[in-house]
Amino acid sequence: MGLIILDLFERNKNIKEIFIEDENPITFDLYLKIIACKSIKTVNCYSIPKFILEQFDKNKINVTSRDEIFFTSHFMEINNLINYSKMYYKTSLIIDRRFDDNDLHDLNTFCQINKYLKEVHLEFFDKDVINKVVSYVYKNNLKNVKILIHENITDMALIEYLKKINKSYGKKYKVELKLVYSNEYISNNLFSQLIVNNIKMCCLIILSIFVAFFAVVLFNNYKDRKSVASIEKKLDKIVEKTKDNISNVNKIPDSEDDDTRKINELFNSLLDMNKDTVGWLTVNNTNIDYPVVQAEDNDYYLNNDFNHNKNYNGWIYADYRNNMEDLDENTIIYGHNKYLNETMFGSLNNILNDEWLDNPDNLIIRFSNLYQDMNFKIFSVYKINKTNDYLTTSFSSKTSFKKFLNIIKNRSIKKFDTEVTEDDKIITLSTCADKNKRIVIHAVLQH
Repeated sequence: MGLIILDLFERNKNIKEIFIEDENPITFDLYLKIIACKSIKTVNCYSIPKFILEQFDKNKINVTSRDEIFFTSHFMEINNLINYSKMYYKTSLIIDRRFDDNDLHDLNTFCQINKYLKEVHLEFFDKDVINKVVSYVYKNNLKNVKILIHENITDMALIEYLKKINKSYGKKYKVELKLVYSNEYISNNLFSQLIVNNIKMCCLIILSIFVAFFAVVLFNNYKDRKSVASIEKKLDKIVEKTKDNISNVNKIPDSEDDDTRKINELFNSLLDMNKDTVGWLTVNNTNIDYPVVQAEDNDYYLNNDFNHNKNYNGWIYADYRNNMEDLDENTIIYGHNKYLNETMFGSLNNILNDEWLDNPDNLIIRFSNLYQDMNFKIFSVYKINKTNDYLTTSFSSKTSFKKFLNIIKNRSIKKFDTEVTEDDKIITLSTCADKNKRIVIHAVLQH
């Protein structure tokens, strides 16, 4: 669609900016269409390969990416194709698995850009992969390229087939196929029993390492959970002691000159324990019922607990950029997903279950800062690849905030009837689902 639309606007000098809402990386073909529209100076997209970003910079086009994806495919990553010059001058490629659609697209883009390719190292034999490589190499006029097949092929019928197509490829496409046998394969025929014994020994070593690693993980998890339990016990005593004062809100000034606000008595006690305390967060039918802290960065409480002790569980903390007294448009709170012991945000996985989402009581998140108690109602829940596009705390205009709200609402795995507008304030809970994915909740302040 973008390729068609940009053809229509190529000569329209009034088009200055493009916002691409689709959550896919910009392609090389789309980049060529954009730079053909001479009036375009700003591009906002979900993600962009580094080599295309580099070319936009050369054309003095400002690009904003909402994602942290650096490689659009496994093919780009395994060959470290991080910029345009690497793609242009690359002489040798590695292909270590069968292509998916992203790999095929990026291989074609690479062949369009590259001028010096000489070798393609194929770690396995696959007719379709070989045909695709030859096709793209030929289509983009890359000549005298060798495809080195690193598989120990012993089937004579297959070897004869490779000889036959090698002659054809050499004459028609200027491409040469070559089998490369490993040293291990050669040794296999002489020392097969020795290799079997070595494999057994390696398996034993790997198993021992795994058991030791698992034991260390269990021990550290037990130790850190015990530390968290000790803190939780102390917090329970403080809450019990001050429960009659938890609902304190702003004090009415005694006079026109008195504009001070009274801190909730609960937080007076918590501030004695940790001066970084800025609030308290509770999520129904989870284990999340913790004081919230805020440091000068977003790293400290990843590995330190409420008592400032080193702890792999970390603590629940607010984004260092947020104003926790008056609240920004988007207040962001982070926590580790410690699902094994369900501390911190470890029980946040519950929100992905229909049973949890269908309970109206669960949709209300309670958050108190030092001066008032607040209720937020959930309007979006989703799991997403690692990205920072939902981690903006404040916005330059209501229009940009509205655009942000539309994006995060459309991601939700469930459609809520909760109303949220550009005049509201929201709270965002963020935790890891795994190394490359995040679980995210957005809720709007109820007045």
